[in-house]
Amino acid sequence: MKKLIKIFFIFVVIFTTSLSLAVEKEQNIQNIYKLLQEKKFEESIKNLQILSEQNDINAQLLYSKILFSGDLTPQDFENSYFWGFSALLGGLKKSSIILDKLNEYLTEEQINEITIKLREFLEKKAFQKDKKAIIQIAKIYETFTEPPDLINAYTWYNIAVAKGIKTAKPKRNEILDSLNEKDLLEAQSLSIKLFKKIND
Repeated sequence: MKKLIKIFFIFVVIFTTSLSLAVEKEQNIQNIYKLLQEKKFEESIKNLQILSEQNDINAQLLYSKILFSGDLTPQDFENSYFWGFSALLGGLKKSSIILDKLNEYLTEEQINEITIKLREFLEKKAFQKDKKAIIQIAKIYETFTEPPDLINAYTWYNIAVAKGIKTAKPKRNEILDSLNEKDLLEAQSLSIKLFKKIND
């Protein structure tokens, strides 16, 4: 009975913490919109950049749009792509609209360089215990690397599953069937190494 109470208590703490973080993020983005309405553009851009660097995907998409339009800050297509791409990897599918527009202005080489920078940014976030970043990295390797890097995609999905991200399990298992024994051994060894690094 004590064990059940303890498990329930842990669940409540985790759920409450997640809920309060979600509410806080929603309040942060609402504060940005309030600053924009008040025409406090410099402050709103600064706060938007901070939230984007914290891997808030809603802030990233808004920041991407502002950088694309150039209405409140000079146009910056590379950074617009960077943040829009991060938001897309985080699950905001509507980000693909701005990325499609940016594809008209950026070369394939520029996009490849942005992808590498974004992967490095997300790896840093993952090592700072950002669970969402783990999935975002896996998606880069699976879908946005040419050809797909299945060893690294499996590695990061495997870490995501170990970190309790249930949506990663079908993806991990799907890629598992595509790897030969040698590649699977390499991917699993890398998973264990990176998992330990994330947990340190």
